[in-house]
Amino acid sequence: MRGSRTITAGGIAVVLGAGLAVSGVTSASAATAGHWGVFTVAGSARAYSGAVALPGFPETTFTSTSRQTQVVSGASTWQGPSTPPGAEYGSSRGNSYVNQRPDTDNATSPAVTTYTFAGGTPGAGGWSFVLGDIDADQATITATLADGTPASVAQLGFAGAYNSCSAGSPGGWSCDTDGDGTTGRDVPTWNATTGVLVGNPTASDTDGATAWFTPTASLGTLTITYQQRSGFPVYQTWFANRTSSLSGVATLDGAPLPGALVTATAPNGTEYTTTTGADGAYSFDALTQADGYRVSIATPDNAAVDRAPAAVSLRSDVTGADFAFSTPPGTVEVDGTVVDEDGLPVADATVTVTDPATGTVLAEVVSDSEGRWSASGLPAGTAISATTAGATPVTATTGADGAPSATVPPIVVQAPLGTVSGRVTLDGVAPTSPVTIELVQGDQVVVTVETAADGSYDLRLRPGSYTVRTVAPVAGATGPTEVAVTVPADGTVTADFPFVAPVPQTVSQAGTVTYTDGTPVAGKTVTARPVDAGAGADVQGSTGADGSFDLVGLTPATPYVLTVDGAAPRTVTSAGSGAAPTPVAFVLPLPTVEQPGTVTDADGAAVRGAEVVATPVDPADGSPVEATTDADGAFDLTGLRPSTAYSVIAGVEDLASEPVAVTTAAVGATPTPLAIALPAVAVPPTTQPTPAPTAPVEPGTGPTTVPVGSAGGSVTGGGLAFTGTELTPGLIAAGAFVLLGGGLLTFRAVRNRRRTTHLQD
Repeated sequence: MRGSRTITAGGIAVVLGAGLAVSGVTSASAATAGHWGVFTVAGSARAYSGAVALPGFPETTFTSTSRQTQVVSGASTWQGPSTPPGAEYGSSRGNSYVNQRPDTDNATSPAVTTYTFAGGTPGAGGWSFVLGDIDADQATITATLADGTPASVAQLGFAGAYNSCSAGSPGGWSCDTDGDGTTGRDVPTWNATTGVLVGNPTASDTDGATAWFTPTASLGTLTITYQQRSGFPVYQTWFANRTSSLSGVATLDGAPLPGALVTATAPNGTEYTTTTGADGAYSFDALTQADGYRVSIATPDNAAVDRAPAAVSLRSDVTGADFAFSTPPGTVEVDGTVVDEDGLPVADATVTVTDPATGTVLAEVVSDSEGRWSASGLPAGTAISATTAGATPVTATTGADGAPSATVPPIVVQAPLGTVSGRVTLDGVAPTSPVTIELVQGDQVVVTVETAADGSYDLRLRPGSYTVRTVAPVAGATGPTEVAVTVPADGTVTADFPFVAPVPQTVSQAGTVTYTDGTPVAGKTVTARPVDAGAGADVQGSTGADGSFDLVGLTPATPYVLTVDGAAPRTVTSAGSGAAPTPVAFVLPLPTVEQPGTVTDADGAAVRGAEVVATPVDPADGSPVEATTDADGAFDLTGLRPSTAYSVIAGVEDLASEPVAVTTAAVGATPTPLAIALPAVAVPPTTQPTPAPTAPVEPGTGPTTVPVGSAGGSVTGGGLAFTGTELTPGLIAAGAFVLLGGGLLTFRAVRNRRRTTHLQD
């Protein structure tokens, strides 16, 4: 396992390892060789992705839910030359591998890593994967074949278990001493029934426990589910393959064929290409070893294949996969027309081309709907004769080898001919595109023609019985597709094809629009727009009094985007024909309105900074809304429910207005501003306290006469302790303010009690 040791070494060596591994891929030579995969990783814990590169091997990518996936250079841990895979592919020293951990270090939280091979691995053998450090952990291995079906455990190709460290395999890396005394001897156990690779029975942390696999079938995916048995496990993964070269030479008429495209197709269908050089030679330097490679080459124009390699078993270097082409003797082509005595084209006329010197038939062809014919494969520079029944033969000489096609004079038919004509229509008008008309005699199509812009066609041909047939101009259109006719000599027969377009099939989409409190929203426009252009037209509808809508005229089983102002768009797929649609529910936020107004004092002056509170009469209609007046005494209460009763109170500091009842405007209506006047401040009158009665003076406790000022006056104390100070005007004023403050406190208490009572009501 040695997780901490591996992480420390890997962090230092990853750059060196990548460089060494890349050099292993790019240095492939034209000889059998073993290679170790180059790993790259991206992502973060439990969401890793990456790739493995090998020469001549399909593109390989992977994803992993491992808590940690780390590329390690292979400088300190490797598969030595004495290990079974090392003997097959060479030492992996200096080539990268990956360290991975489970999702969590417990037996119930495994990590899953899945490798995907583009097009599938090449076939049986030729490549392997190696799992190392399997001791206090286990790995469950599954795979799918290239066709997507599950692979059997046997097809995973378990090749054996061994110990890869130096104590077990000469030339291996130096391993630490295992605490259980199994240094270099611990190996995992493979269960050929369940596909589980399990570490040692005591789940001890050891070094070098390894197993390798060589799949026996083409794999599409490979999945390793890795889980902890004890401790903090780490496991290692290597990929390797063995390649061989494939080469040959291509020739044309015995000379090198340069610049020809050569394709090598692996058993899994993956194609590799190259081109022949100036000497006609080609080479694929590194293809993963497998049986059943196929090699093909672009055939030169006008050439025949004399020799081509059969399927190649690429278990070692293959040479001599040669191609030989030759050019047959030169042939040429001639063309011409068949017409009647009026110069009109004659269709379905069999033209026979012969050698007039020997009477040998060189070609036999049929004229098309425009009377044209052509014959190929004729000898160059040779006299020929061409004729048809009822016509006088015409002669010509074919051109030189490589020259353009020679034209033969028109062949004129003197025999009486007939005409087949008609028109193809769709709902009474010509189709938007040409329609193919075939004339069939027996089971053979004798002539083909396309309709003109107005849907009509016209054929001039020999008398006889024919079947005229066509296909519907649009899918689903109804109408005749075959008409039997008898073409008279010097006469005309009509075969029309009137089609009726199909009635388009449509479906509906139901749903509702409500506010968040469940109130239905009436008169709301709902639009359905096809996601794909050409999948139908936009469809609109409005909600009814109960907030429901039903959009009619949608294309069946088609993705649409449904939109309603104020709500996020919804993507739905319309129901199939005859199926019930799934309703769509749009929920809109509750609409709000505002209530403006002004606050003035008792004298009509604007009051700045007054707090204005609007409280719903019915607590179910939401929370109170507040605002503050500006310098002009204006306020604007926003976020109120429309058409709802509120009680509005304005106040500044300790002074508040009487509650004002108001019903907010409806959505879209203009609210009536409120005018709130604060009451005048009431100031209680100031009164002098009544002196207390004078108590009798006990002997020895009588009033003390104190000189005041220079006049020698005196003041006699009453029932309260005498402070030595007279009631000056300042003290009298202070007392008045104290009384006024008490009055204001009383007024505020009354005001608060009245507001509380209003809110409770």
